[in-house]
Amino acid sequence: MRWIIRIGVTFAVLAVVVVAAILLVPTERIVNLAAERFQSATGRTLTVSGPVRATLWPSLGVRAEGIEIADGTDTLLTARSLDLGVGLSGLRGDTIKVERLAIDGARLSLRRAADGTGNWEVPSTSSAAVASDASESAASARRNFSIDAAILTDAEVRYEADGQVWQVRALDLNASLPDPSGALTVEASALLAGQAISVSMRADQPMAFVDGTIAPILVTLTSGGTTLDWDGRVDPSGPAAQGQLGVQTTDGAAVLTAFGLDPLDLPAGFGRDRLALDAAVTLTSEGRLSLRETVVTLDENRVSGEIDIDPSDSRPRIAASLETDGLALVSDGGAGSAGSTTASDGWDQETLDVSGLFAADADIALRSGPIAMDGFGIDALAARITLDNGRAVTTLQPLVAYGGQIKGDLVVNGRGGLSMRTDLELSGLRMQPLLSQVAGTDRLVAPLDARLNLLAVGNSQAALMRSLEGAFAFNLGQGEIEGLDVVGMIRNFDPSFRGAGRKTVFDNVSARFEIADGVARGDDFRLDAPLLTADGEGSIDIGAQTLDWRLTPRLRQADGVTVPILFSGPWDDPSIRPDFDFVARQRIDAERAEAEEAAKRKLAEELNVAPETLTDREAIEDAIVDRVQDRLLDKLFNR
Repeated sequence: MRWIIRIGVTFAVLAVVVVAAILLVPTERIVNLAAERFQSATGRTLTVSGPVRATLWPSLGVRAEGIEIADGTDTLLTARSLDLGVGLSGLRGDTIKVERLAIDGARLSLRRAADGTGNWEVPSTSSAAVASDASESAASARRNFSIDAAILTDAEVRYEADGQVWQVRALDLNASLPDPSGALTVEASALLAGQAISVSMRADQPMAFVDGTIAPILVTLTSGGTTLDWDGRVDPSGPAAQGQLGVQTTDGAAVLTAFGLDPLDLPAGFGRDRLALDAAVTLTSEGRLSLRETVVTLDENRVSGEIDIDPSDSRPRIAASLETDGLALVSDGGAGSAGSTTASDGWDQETLDVSGLFAADADIALRSGPIAMDGFGIDALAARITLDNGRAVTTLQPLVAYGGQIKGDLVVNGRGGLSMRTDLELSGLRMQPLLSQVAGTDRLVAPLDARLNLLAVGNSQAALMRSLEGAFAFNLGQGEIEGLDVVGMIRNFDPSFRGAGRKTVFDNVSARFEIADGVARGDDFRLDAPLLTADGEGSIDIGAQTLDWRLTPRLRQADGVTVPILFSGPWDDPSIRPDFDFVARQRIDAERAEAEEAAKRKLAEELNVAPETLTDREAIEDAIVDRVQDRLLDKLFNR
């Protein structure tokens, strides 16, 4: 803050004058003169309630106790004591050289009013002439002022604004400006809301900074496991800045608690153990932030790119282009950890919080190499993510995984409640590793092509699954179902053809499902295999995670007898058994059809018509009528 340095310089200049005069003039008159000049320069009253005395050792100077700076009844600063030491050269000529300035027990109280004015601002009621003189004096002093050591011990700073209060305690500071045209160095430490913070600063052109012009500055801030480094130029009048920023934390940025915020609670791979940012930063006076040559470190992961943040709209807008060679995002639990959902516990009923979708608008392009995640693995990813007023669209361009790829859009819309849409095309995915990681089963070995167009509405995972609408179609290429021998079941009428060493080899499997209210229904399932074909129909209750499905296989070298197989119950452990009731009904229907055919032949013989003409009941009635008429005519005309 420029005003602190300005008031400090003015105060130090007056103190030097006191040192020069105190040997010749009574203390009371010197204090009064210093107070008058201070008030002329700053508009504040300076009061020294304790003793003021000259010191000759270790340097020529003055010590004052009980210092107070106030504006009427509003106290800005109090201090237990002030010690000032100057060299003999600091008492002559235009150069003001302070060897030592030590302030102990300072209490600085800053307050910003509702209209935006601060109690530290210089009042505009000072006369123009006095203000002009003070300005010229201060400017001259800044050009010729130097200090070897400025020491602040046991200080406190209280800042109040908008009903909130920030308080810095146990502030210790050491500063040095040995040459007015040289560098200002500062080392400080303090407690902010119980968090220990240390700051190291170097400003190569401090007087330019005081005057409100652009100046280079180097700052390092450390608190616990968090470090912030800045090396660049700052324009305090903007405020604006340009330079290199480095931030890293190994404790979740626990320093955030000092500002009333919670520490970062990040999972493994997202910065739980180490989070770092390095970037070339440009901050404009309008608040626009640009990060170039950006490198973000998330534990062992590294992401690079460019980021722009514009706060000018109703929500901040983020534009970014990011890329990484790969990411490891696997938690300690790994795949199948306690957090996974199984049929035994159903879908999660907890309300999903989508408020974060409204925090900002964004347009982010991402390219990545292999990504390892819990329950899923990605070989490469090209994606674009857009976020607009609570509606997030992720476009896969594509996602490459398990020997195939996925293209399409995933939409999450938080406007007026949560809705989700999936429009994806999958091609060439190897099912065994995919299902092994996603569903915990490795029974299906085949490449997958599929198309999904689904919509879900609801504020919980369970509600979303129960509301699913849309369509799903898939095609499996040549492969096998391990642990299930459908041919053996049919040939032997034995449901025990399951388990290790059993399998069903197929050439193709295809199906299409229409989905409504979370239930997928389909009747065009088709399986082609070397030894059999199969049709299927039934439903999959996605909301309840259950199956009710009948597979009707037919052996290619058999007498036509088919034994359907029923799949029912929870989809993670379904009941699989032959449908012998269907076989019985099939046999009964066959015998009924055979009896009906024999009866039709006998009737056709009696009616003297071809059996194929008796296609329905009406045809039979017509044939009977014709036969009766013929017989009546025969009797009447003696034919």
